[in-house]
Amino acid sequence: MSPDSNTWEDRIIDSPVYIVLDVPSPVAEKIQSFREKFDPARAALPVEITLTGSCGTGLVTHGQTVREIAESLEQAAKQIHPFCVSFDSVDRFPGTDIYFLTLKDSPELQHAQKTVSGCGINFDPTPYPYHPHCTLALRKEIRDDLDLLNLFFLDVPQEPILLDMLSVYAMKDVNSCEILYKIALS
Repeated sequence: MSPDSNTWEDRIIDSPVYIVLDVPSPVAEKIQSFREKFDPARAALPVEITLTGSCGTGLVTHGQTVREIAESLEQAAKQIHPFCVSFDSVDRFPGTDIYFLTLKDSPELQHAQKTVSGCGINFDPTPYPYHPHCTLALRKEIRDDLDLLNLFFLDVPQEPILLDMLSVYAMKDVNSCEILYKIALS
């Protein structure tokens, strides 16, 4: 490759970037149906459990290339085996209009988050501790008391969900994202 050629791997990160675990079908579609009801703009976004970018570990620091991130994640993925998690209930981050599904305690999920956070990628600092979650509604105030009650008493999927894929998403705004990289867990 010539020095002036440009590939996706050489792309320099210049927007918010998150590293996540993808939630597979059919649970992903059920969560998308919840989003359609409570925050339709989020329904088109991938259903995932955040590892970095919102809490515990901040966003990927700008200036790194997709190639650098991919190489670090390849090493991390070798240390994380596919594992199952289960959703628990609906909650809201205090003082925000961010509603999400909580997860039952999972040492494997904590291990995945620590492994990715320490794999050599540079991250911005965040003041928030890691709180595994899957976002349902983001920054959309739910004003109707009945809608709010319905949100907190959703029929949350309880079956174990196999997580086996890491993804890197760039978000230019809160309602759209671009997949930068995917890798299967070992």
